[in-house]
Amino acid sequence: MNTEFFGFYLRLPQRAVVLALIFAVFWSPSASASQSVSIGEVEVETSGEMAFQEAMRVTIMRLTGRRSAVDDPIFESLVRDARRYVQIVRPGANGIPTRITLDADAVLRAIEGLGQSVWSPERPMVLGVVTIAPAGADPTQVRDALERAASERGLPLRLSAAASAGLASGRVVDPEAAIDAARRSGADVALIGEADGEEWQWTLFDGVTATVFQGGPTAGVEGAADTLALNSFATVSRPVSETELRIDGVLSLKDYSEVRRMLIALPAVKSAELVIAEGDGAVFRVEVAGGAAGLAEVLAVQPRFSRESGRESPPRYRLRR
Repeated sequence: MNTEFFGFYLRLPQRAVVLALIFAVFWSPSASASQSVSIGEVEVETSGEMAFQEAMRVTIMRLTGRRSAVDDPIFESLVRDARRYVQIVRPGANGIPTRITLDADAVLRAIEGLGQSVWSPERPMVLGVVTIAPAGADPTQVRDALERAASERGLPLRLSAAASAGLASGRVVDPEAAIDAARRSGADVALIGEADGEEWQWTLFDGVTATVFQGGPTAGVEGAADTLALNSFATVSRPVSETELRIDGVLSLKDYSEVRRMLIALPAVKSAELVIAEGDGAVFRVEVAGGAAGLAEVLAVQPRFSRESGRESPPRYRLRR
């Protein structure tokens, strides 16, 4: 394990050929379109029936996006019947915890059957960087705590050294620099940690707002999971319909794939398909909660897309470098 943590010491060819390659990239089984997290595979320290119930509580927390869900009486029946959802048990040994795999799809259906909302498993990638650590904080322990917390909450987290992220150690990070660092790393939002006396202050930058969480080393991960899950629920509660948009500045196969990945990762978006590729732009047909208005709202918090002036139909955006 890398212990250097604090800072963290963590023109297109012929059109027909291009389109064929684009479709091959987009719809290949091995192509990753968004950050999908593992929901039903849980590591536990307990054994027997308690282990199954602990795994169920974690799975419920990941699916609902709420830490408080583990103690919510509405889920008591699910926790009590946890064994029936178990698919695989890998016993632990020599300090390695037991790994239990639950049928996450079945648990999801059960949660929805109780009238509860679920957080889509395709979630924004979070770049985590510490620029100023509290005195005495151990890099390895902090990294391990962050990774455990992110795994428990089902939050995609990519830790990086400040220097590797293009940020200066020991300095306060402004919103633009944080979002630029996230963009360069392939993340959607940035979570920046710094010292607040002997405690931690974490700031989540999403391109529009900056949300601050104070407390221990994992307060930022907990706060980010809560915030992103709540934002997702608020967005996807509206009726789903199709709309189109044009993205300019799309110059390569990598750009096409990255644009589609970012569109699908938006909380309101159910699907995104390439319709036309022309010049340096591409038109995508998007299935999204709230239709055109909903798409405009969620695109406003995606720092890689900037809205072009004018009232063209479909609306035009530009891919930021």
